[in-house]
Amino acid sequence: MHLSMLAGARRRDGRLRAQRGLLWAPGLALFAMMAAAVAGGGAAQEVRFDAKMLVRGMGGESIDLSRFERPNVVTPGQYRVDVQVNGRWRGTLTMDFRGAGPEGARPCYTAELLSSMGLDMHKVERQGPELGVKALGEAPSCGDLSDYVPGAEAKFDMAEQTLSLTVPAYYLTKGRAGTYVDPAYWDRGIPAARLNYSANFYAQDTDGRRNRRGYVNLNGVVNAGAWRLKHDGFLRWSSRDGARYSRGQLYAVTDLPAWRSQLLLGETSTDGRYFDAVSFRGVRLASEERMLPDDRRGYVPTVRGTARTNAAVSVYQRGFLVYETTVAPGPFAIEDLGAASFGGDLTVRVTEANGETWSFIVPFATTVELLRRGETRYSVAVGQATSSGYRSSGQRVFEGLVRAGVSDQVTAYGGLALSDYYGSALAGAALNTQLGAFSGDVTLASANLPGERTSGSSYRVSYSKNLPNSGTNFSLLAYRYSTSGFVGLNEAIALRDAPHSYRYADLGRLRNRLDVNINQDLGARGGSFYLNGSALQYWRRSGSAFNYGMGYRNSWGKVSYALALQRVQDLSSGGELYMPGRGRSTVATLNLSFPLGSGKSINTPSFSSYTSHSSVGGTDAAASVAGGLGDDGRLSYSLSASRNSRSDTAAASGSLDYRAAVANMGVNVSQGSGYRQAGLRAQGSVLAHAGGVTLSPTLGETVGLVLAPDAEDARIGFDRSRVDGRGYGLATSLAPYRLNTVELDPSEMADDVELLASSRTVAPRAGAVVLLRYPTRRARPVLVNVRRPDGSVLPFGAEVFDLASGESVGAVGQGSRIIMRVSQDHGDIRVQWGPDAEQRCLVGYRLPPRQGRQDGFDTLDAVCQPEPEPAPPAIGSPVAAIWP
Repeated sequence: MHLSMLAGARRRDGRLRAQRGLLWAPGLALFAMMAAAVAGGGAAQEVRFDAKMLVRGMGGESIDLSRFERPNVVTPGQYRVDVQVNGRWRGTLTMDFRGAGPEGARPCYTAELLSSMGLDMHKVERQGPELGVKALGEAPSCGDLSDYVPGAEAKFDMAEQTLSLTVPAYYLTKGRAGTYVDPAYWDRGIPAARLNYSANFYAQDTDGRRNRRGYVNLNGVVNAGAWRLKHDGFLRWSSRDGARYSRGQLYAVTDLPAWRSQLLLGETSTDGRYFDAVSFRGVRLASEERMLPDDRRGYVPTVRGTARTNAAVSVYQRGFLVYETTVAPGPFAIEDLGAASFGGDLTVRVTEANGETWSFIVPFATTVELLRRGETRYSVAVGQATSSGYRSSGQRVFEGLVRAGVSDQVTAYGGLALSDYYGSALAGAALNTQLGAFSGDVTLASANLPGERTSGSSYRVSYSKNLPNSGTNFSLLAYRYSTSGFVGLNEAIALRDAPHSYRYADLGRLRNRLDVNINQDLGARGGSFYLNGSALQYWRRSGSAFNYGMGYRNSWGKVSYALALQRVQDLSSGGELYMPGRGRSTVATLNLSFPLGSGKSINTPSFSSYTSHSSVGGTDAAASVAGGLGDDGRLSYSLSASRNSRSDTAAASGSLDYRAAVANMGVNVSQGSGYRQAGLRAQGSVLAHAGGVTLSPTLGETVGLVLAPDAEDARIGFDRSRVDGRGYGLATSLAPYRLNTVELDPSEMADDVELLASSRTVAPRAGAVVLLRYPTRRARPVLVNVRRPDGSVLPFGAEVFDLASGESVGAVGQGSRIIMRVSQDHGDIRVQWGPDAEQRCLVGYRLPPRQGRQDGFDTLDAVCQPEPEPAPPAIGSPVAAIWP
């Protein structure tokens, strides 16, 4: 009985819903007895039904329930099955099922096969003889899994083609109890090409001067086999300078699963954890921690600041533009920053709507990293430096790093960094203690610079401590002291390429640097406090440059508030830290926000305000109201007003954003004293594949391409993505090398489409586009009020077959109503409730032509006519001689 016809189709029409309510109760009663038969024991356990428990109808006919008495009997052969171990998917395999008899065929196992599923067969072999289990060899053995693994069970679902193993955790290999998947089952994906874009157009009129500019951030990937070819760049346009394309990095990357590493060919940068990060063109081979169980991912800081108007925010790393966007007036936070390496300070430049520009530095250094005993990480890069900030370098570079877990408390690390005129060596160790994690290292360097040969050393100490009971996360990141003759790799390359008139020695070299980061949670009602900053000193230059900030966050009822203080001191000229002007700058900010009204709708508007006082720019105050429109909250708005005390100017701005199925779009306008500004923006992704082109608002590194024919409007997972009219959709972000389950929600599909499988599980490689197929069936749901020629009803539970194909299409429900799904607009069905001729009849049906999307049932009234006896063969035909 196809219960998906009864329970799987939701309808909007109240009358039809009421009709189905009459049918569901007995249908679900029958389903409960069927489920009990399947779940009651083995795969082929025989169960007897008492037909007296069911309503027989006015005629009192008995119902043939023999088709439910022996479910899930497997015939011998090969099956493509999904393997689950303790409820977690472990791969898709072709397995042999052998044996005959009433219990059906059983799966066949080998030691190698069970090892690939995550079982530790060495433990099984050691303890097996003591527990009386059989040994597995190279030849397949077919039987109960408990015969070969103590306490293990196996169940095969013929309908879902799923083999579920239940294994004691003791016999699972390390790491297999979580979401880790064996590399043999990592999916490298299909050939595809994708492009992520972020486009902005900015129009500005300031004191009668017009400025029009636009930029498009492009990030493209082409997948071919196990390789991914990646390229990024910026297309800039301005009314004064015209259009210009700035090419970013171009490289190809592939996985090396056996080494748990990635191989990269092309343009990239060195590691940057212990030596200077240098852009180069060449080869890099490095460990990929995401391939390992339970490892943490890399760290990129959040960029926070406060804009006074609709502003453009640009983020630079080592002179390269790595991110650009527009923000509304008030505090902003950039959390999806994709920096080019693991380290290297970020220079953030904010361009206000009135043309004013200001900058600040975000320290970017990784915390102390310890490894477990016996684990190793490495990185090797060799190639040619591509840019030193002055010209294309062309110098050869090499960097090699290795870290090894010496014990559970100690990790040793070291490396080499070389160029044509430079060499350095590093050695250090990290130590985990009760007081916290410490690390220290020494770097010795020698450089042959124009007119100078220098050598020196640099010493670094790091500390990190998390106090869970107090809520404190304290980090003293990289106090570094360098002698006057020490030069880093990036500096040495730049000095060789710099013009002869450039005198780096006059500006001085870095002497010491201190980075501090403290976060304190003060409890549920106490809020939280943070302090972060950095201080720098240079040789041959007096004074210090520093940048620090502190803040406090909390809430009072529905009101959230935050206090922040930022202090910056620049050197008189040059140096790493740069801000327009000289001297010091102090900015204090107060932020308030609370909802307007008591509603809990996603469209409930909220009010927020901020007041900011700067020793350079005066006092700014702003207030804004933001909310959503529409049932799904895809349309959002924001209105704000601000005023600056020093210039005695006021401004007003507004924005409107729409999250469409194919892209995110927005518009913003602002006007102030002496200027007007307007902007348009769009962000989205394009994926080209063998089936065509699919659009999405955004795509992550690893993507799932959903193929569900005719399943238009089915929702994909928890995303806003839906299946389009061609049957394609996108799971926009999957976890690489990990177990991902992608569900389809059919609630908004057309009623004449049935999902035969709503869930798929996959473990993709990083950067892959994996194809997820969901089989569907296009069949019209029909409700037939049927009677026999004498007006009597049909027996409840009688099965309905399509006469042409012989397939089961439905069943008779209460009140002699048939719920069925048919693929043709007209045809004949057979209703059967027993083996005898008088226990079946025929119904002819004819439906109106399809008219686009179907929502709800087609309804018919029909008479079930007795099925005629087959006519005897004609005289003289070949079978006439044997006709009785």
